Amino acid sequence: MAMLGLSVLAFAGDKEGFKEHLQNHYKFYGFIRNYFTYDSHESKGGTADLFYWTPVDSKLDENGNDLNQISQFRFLSLTSRVGVDVSGYKIQGLEFGAKVEADFYAGLTGSTGTAQLRLRQAFLTMTKTGLGKDQDMKSVLKVGQAWHPMAADMPDIYSLETGAPFGPFSRTPLVQEDFTFGNGLSLTAAAIWQMQYTSSGPDGASANYMKYGIAPELYLGVNYQHEGFLARVGVDFLSIKPRNFDGGVKTRERMNATMGFAYLQYKRDLLTVKAKTTLGQAGEHFGLMSGYAEYKDEDGASKYAPLRNSASWLSVSYGKKLVGSLMVGYSQNLGTSKDVEWTSIYYNKALVATFTAADALAGKTLINKMFRIEPEVTYNIGKFSVGLEYMLTGAQYGDFIPSNLGGENCYFRALPAENLHWVLNHRIQALVKFTF
Repeated sequence: MAMLGLSVLAFAGDKEGFKEHLQNHYKFYGFIRNYFTYDSHESKGGTADLFYWTPVDSKLDENGNDLNQISQFRFLSLTSRVGVDVSGYKIQGLEFGAKVEADFYAGLTGSTGTAQLRLRQAFLTMTKTGLGKDQDMKSVLKVGQAWHPMAADMPDIYSLETGAPFGPFSRTPLVQEDFTFGNGLSLTAAAIWQMQYTSSGPDGASANYMKYGIAPELYLGVNYQHEGFLARVGVDFLSIKPRNFDGGVKTRERMNATMGFAYLQYKRDLLTVKAKTTLGQAGEHFGLMSGYAEYKDEDGASKYAPLRNSASWLSVSYGKKLVGSLMVGYSQNLGTSKDVEWTSIYYNKALVATFTAADALAGKTLINKMFRIEPEVTYNIGKFSVGLEYMLTGAQYGDFIPSNLGGENCYFRALPAENLHWVLNHRIQALVKFTF
């Protein structure tokens, strides 16, 4: 970026040259986005509750009324965004580019505080076209903070969470290589670190578990694109170190987890259809309804068993000036792959940070499955947009049979299985947005 800055200064004395330089290499963009949001039930959410997760469990009073069924309304502009794309710098056959993007998410507690500028993305790219004698082959190296390759494809809806927790959501530091062949086929490989979207563990959600584990998260994917059709499949491997010491003794025990995903997209004229499904372990750093369980071996040492999760969404949109969209999502907690007498479950920090065996004995509940139905309509007048959206989210809560924990398979698989009940939230959200 220093090289790019110096090149701008070189043109500063020439007004016309400076203007031409900006037009050729810099694209400034952004938008002012306003959300007006109503909820019918107390819920878990981020970004002043605009990033919606799930309704909290019901809490009944002596008359059977749900104390958490409380209507709420908010109006905020903090998700407004600014950014700049840099392109067109060529040196010795390599083309350099960059992106810096920020919004105003930081500085808030609940719906209170002063919004502050926050980094979203900041990365550079190096592109090499025409590898060897094949001019159709291309290599793109990306270094910096960017969308995780499993999270980059999102449904066509304007709500802030864009499909989470029914699909991976993460922007994170990475080194990513995309290798494109001439027949629509490409490969993606990435080494990934954690910053904002982190794994859970004994000390809460933290990037330290990867820091002390040394190894980055690894991703490998295959992509195919032809005309209006796009398909991706990929696998992600995570290996972290939740503890450095266990009972005062140094430990090397790791938590290893694997996750795979598939994504399909079809576009024709004004119609777009997208679908994504993930299946794997310990996806809490993606914002999925997942995590891992800690248990003790015969010697009393801590071991880890990742929770499995299945999450999927489908979105359909049609139109250009008047756009109608629909997203449906479903997520299922599948528990651990083997029976373990767990002491703690380290879960998605947005839903519950840590769930202990004592919590199960006390009758506290955990989510078993979730669904979402989200239709919306948006009207675009040039760069001005207004929209109206309805979102129905349901979460099925349950407990672990506290009267007989030791004898029930559902307990050993870390799955709630008794007193299963649904809790619903109705969200109505309006959007007013101007893009520049």
